Order: sequence, then C-alpha cells, then structure tokens
Amino acid sequence: MSRNEKKSRADLESELRDLRQEEDQALRQVALLQGMVRLFRETPECISEEEVAQLCLSMAEALSGSAISFLGELNQEGSFDTLTLSTAGWAACPMAPSEAAELLRNMPNHGINPIGLREGKSWFINDPASHPASVGTPPGHPPIHCFLGVPLRFMGGIAGMVGLANKKGGYTPADQQEMEALSVAFVEALNRLRAERTIRELNRELQRNLQQATAANKELEAFSYSVSHDLRAPLRHITGFVELLNKRDTGVLDEKSRHYLQVISEAAQKMGALIDDLLSFSRMGRSEMMQTWVDLNQAVREALADLAEETRDREIIWDIGPLPRVMGDRAMLHLVLVNYLANALKFSRSRKPARIEIGAVTDHPEETRIFVRDNGVGFDNRYADKLFGLFQRLHGTEEFEGTGLGLANVRRIVHRHGGRTWAEGSVDGGATFWFSLPKWEEE
Repeated sequence: MSRNEKKSRADLESELRDLRQEEDQALRQVALLQGMVRLFRETPECISEEEVAQLCLSMAEALSGSAISFLGELNQEGSFDTLTLSTAGWAACPMAPSEAAELLRNMPNHGINPIGLREGKSWFINDPASHPASVGTPPGHPPIHCFLGVPLRFMGGIAGMVGLANKKGGYTPADQQEMEALSVAFVEALNRLRAERTIRELNRELQRNLQQATAANKELEAFSYSVSHDLRAPLRHITGFVELLNKRDTGVLDEKSRHYLQVISEAAQKMGALIDDLLSFSRMGRSEMMQTWVDLNQAVREALADLAEETRDREIIWDIGPLPRVMGDRAMLHLVLVNYLANALKFSRSRKPARIEIGAVTDHPEETRIFVRDNGVGFDNRYADKLFGLFQRLHGTEEFEGTGLGLANVRRIVHRHGGRTWAEGSVDGGATFWFSLPKWEEE
C-alpha cells in the first residue's frame, strides 16, 4: 500500500471518529433535553420534596450511568440539613433503613464532598481513595469508586449539591457539563414545588381571613340592626316626651327648666346624627362598588348643590380649578367631596370672606391627587394622622358641631378605591385635605 493510500485511510478513520464523537454528543444532548422535559412534566404530580428529589436523582443516574446518587441541601452550619438518597443508593446500604436515616441526619460535609463547593464549581474524582481530602466512608456506607459533585445554585449562592458515584469507567468532562445543566432543572423543580406549597398555604390563610371577615361583617350587620332598632326606640321616646312637655303650658316651668328641656332635645338630635353616621360607616364597608368614569367637575357641582343651605348668607370666595375624570364609584366619591367641602365650610365659618380652593395634581405617574383648601381655623399639624380616625376631633363640640365620623368614612371609601387620604394644616392658618385615586387609562 502506498504512502498516499495509508494517509488517506488514516484521514478517513480520523473523520469517522470525529463523526462518531459528534453523533455521541448529539445523542447525549437529546437525552439531556428529554430528561429535562420529563422532569418538568412529571414533577408537578409529586406530592413531596422527597418525591421530586428521587425523580431528579433517578434521572441523573440514568443520564450519567451512575450506580448511586444523593441530593443534599446545606444548612447555616454547613452540614447537610436535608439529604435524599436515590432508590439505588438506599438499596446499596447494607444496614436497616432506620440506621441509615439516622446516619444521614445532619450529615457532616467533609472529605471529598466540599471540594468543589468551596470554589462554587462542579468536580469529579475517579480515584477517591487516593485523594488527599478523602476520609473514607462511614460504616454501612457503600464503597465509592468514582465521584461527581455538582453544586445546586440558588439566588447567587450555593444551596446544596448533587453527588453521583460509581459510574463504570469513571466520569468525564462531558458528564460534568451535562449534570451542571441538569442541576439547574433540579433547583427549578424543587423551588416550583415549594412555591406551589406556599401559594396553597397562602390561599388557605386567605380563605380563613375571608371566613373571619364574613363573620365580622355578619356581626357588624347584627350591630347595625341593633343600633337602628334598639337604640332608636328609646331615643324616639326621649324626643317625643320633650316635644310633649314643650307643647304644654310652659309658664309653669322656670327658665332653668326650659333650658334643661332644650339641652335634652339637642342631645337627642346629636345622638340621632351619631347613629346615622355610624350606620353609614358600617354600610360603607359592605356596599358594592360600581366602578365607572366620574367627571369630578360635575361631582363638585352636585356636592355644592347639596350644601346650598351651608353656603347661604355666607361670604365665600371659591377657587375651583379644572378637575380630571377618575375611575370610581360615583355615589361614594360624592360623599367624599361632600365631607371635604362641608369640613371646609364649617371651619372657615369665622372668616370674612372665607376662601375655599378645590384643585387637582395630575402629574404623578400612578395616582391623581385632589385637594380642598380653606383659610379657616386650621389645626396643629402634629395631630394630622388623628383626623381620619373614628370619633377623633381636634376641636370641641361646643365650638364646631360634628360626630367625628365623616373623615373616617372618607378614608374608608378612598381606601376601597385603592387610594389614600391625608391632611396638612397649621393653627389659625387654614387646612388642606387631600385624597388620591389610582390612575386608569381611558380606552
């Protein structure tokens, strides 16, 4: 055979080897992808983390040709907090399952196990017994002829590792690369199960909260019924008998007695107003919201019409700027504006002229902010947070009437819309009351 023929034959054999290597690599890649697809298809059917880990390990053994394997997660002390042996691994342990389970509990991470973990990369050793870091195996542990370790990465750190052992012929860099790719799928599968479990727990907690809220609403409805019927009956008696006394010959009553009757009548009226506000507050948490586009310019005009009696014979300078359209419940937002405007009218009563400004700030990307500003008596800004609480008042009832429920109702309405309420003011320097609503895009 000539030299050229020998060379040509050598080239052909080299090319054939290359083709076989490429074919083998392609087949391994296909097997790896098929394994990942199977993993993501079957793990949702697993009930426990142990089942997911067992599925991952059986797949790793099949792809790598390993005889046994384990999956361990590291705790803060650096030991294996949870460690799962593959089915083949359990079968290879010549000891009772209870003894093996005790051996695996809080298993120290030493010997050849942490070699790659320290550097955060996978590693393999085909002669563990002669390795300087080897500490042998504990009693009952199957002998290790070769070893491949792959870190499990999560959120930028090392959460644990997968250990494979006893592949015939030892491990190769190709095995190392494939197991690195597969380890990503392992972490994803385990975390998906945990996320689903967390979601189920949150859903159960949400269901419990809904049941508690439903029970609380029923109690509130019962309370509202009691307020509406049980408290109104004696109140009607008080009012009725005061009216009867006033219709009798008042000449037999001295001035102090007539004053007492007037005080009783006014107190009964205040009690009636308080009952009405309490019922309104309780109903506001249960009323169904009818979301629609609301023109706040029109809403302000309607609110001022409702307050016509409050503005009669008053010297008021109004400064009403252009207001946007917002998404919300028309009736509820009407109550918000009525409360804010009534507040401004009440606390600016001593001003001549009173100045009331209504405007909007619309340049915020996520919310529209509406304000009502007055030049009234104001308040100490240190106590601004108290204004929206139940029965919270910063001025005495002798000076300014009210039940202390109006602004609490405003906050409840605005919160149901996903917005917020706040106020700014100073003593004798006026006040500004704000509420915000989330922005919506009009189609």
